[in-house]
Amino acid sequence: TRYGHFPLPRPLGLMLGQPFASSVSADPVPSWGCGRSAHSPGSSDRTMRYRPASGQPTQYRLMLPQHADGKTPLPLVLSFHGWAGNLSERPVLLAHGRQHGYIVAAPTGFADDLWPSWNGGGSTRSPGRLGATCLDPTGSLFDPPGTKGYCYASCGTCDDACWWTTCEDSVAQAAALLDELLGDVCVDASRVFATGVSNGAIFLYELASDPRTAGRFAGYAPVVGSPHAGFNAPPLHPPAAFFGVWGELDTTVPPAAANASDGVAVDTSYAGGWRYTAARAVTARWAEASARPRRDPSGRFPGAFQEPSRRTAAGPSHNRSDSRTRGAAEAAWATSFVRAVPRWSSACGAAAGTTRPRGPRTRSSTSCATTSHTRRACLRRGRATTRRRSAAASPPATPQRSR
Repeated sequence: TRYGHFPLPRPLGLMLGQPFASSVSADPVPSWGCGRSAHSPGSSDRTMRYRPASGQPTQYRLMLPQHADGKTPLPLVLSFHGWAGNLSERPVLLAHGRQHGYIVAAPTGFADDLWPSWNGGGSTRSPGRLGATCLDPTGSLFDPPGTKGYCYASCGTCDDACWWTTCEDSVAQAAALLDELLGDVCVDASRVFATGVSNGAIFLYELASDPRTAGRFAGYAPVVGSPHAGFNAPPLHPPAAFFGVWGELDTTVPPAAANASDGVAVDTSYAGGWRYTAARAVTARWAEASARPRRDPSGRFPGAFQEPSRRTAAGPSHNRSDSRTRGAAEAAWATSFVRAVPRWSSACGAAAGTTRPRGPRTRSSTSCATTSHTRRACLRRGRATTRRRSAAASPPATPQRSR
């Protein structure tokens, strides 16, 4: 598996795909692309028409189901990759959508001078309400000490060393992609969902709280991702369906708070790890918002909070192909995620553990056998040079990762 490619364990990937396949609306809302879509079923890579002021181009992979006819409105899932990932990161989800009747679009985030990423959930706003979002805000563990190792070019000057993604407007990118898809393919606009892994999952909380996108998604399915400490914003248009999966053995974005009194989970994969909102605090915030529902203008998303009693379970690392889930109960519950939408739900599960990346600005001198979820810690431990690559330089090498 190539560096930057982060496949979910197949049982978990299928479990997450099942709700979207079950999303059949009795009263679909056809997008303006219905009746004039010229795209054939299958997968194609496309360049987005939207570009930021910097001019950076981005691509996305579009998967149309095998029975798509361009006239029947179908559910749409936007899938956001992990840090330093790409549009190839969710092959199981794309294949499941093709077979089971929903559209999948997997965009690539802005890379600037480093790696593709998504700006949201506090990734470029440290210090926040609860202070710095990492344990090493001065960059003392970088080489040389004091370097702000992940300060992307679009950020200009970062306030501290906790910043780790692009500062481009990722919400504007997602909104533009959604507009493009609604005009190009036949989508049921009442059944648009967002999912993501790691950095992509953290970005979902930004989509849910930003007025430009919050009213446009019927549900969210973050995988091993929580907003940073101090950035646990509730959904702007609750209730929205929610299916969260965390890894009980995950040391990068752990679900449990290090100190029960503050609700902050700490990345222990590296001495200067990041600080996140604990999973229980995330679901509690969404539940609280859903108890006081504010309908969007269409009134499509009434519902009630419901927390399942079961948790998903998997092997010791969520990038291992042999991980297993206790699938039957969870898959059955996941199916109801959208079949009964609008109903708001959450799952704080032991999807699988991981160790995640925290690293310097450029290529590590060591071979980082890691997924996009674990890459930052591996790179930072590599103690590589922090000299910024020029705009004309080639991107970092992509070493093979061991299984």
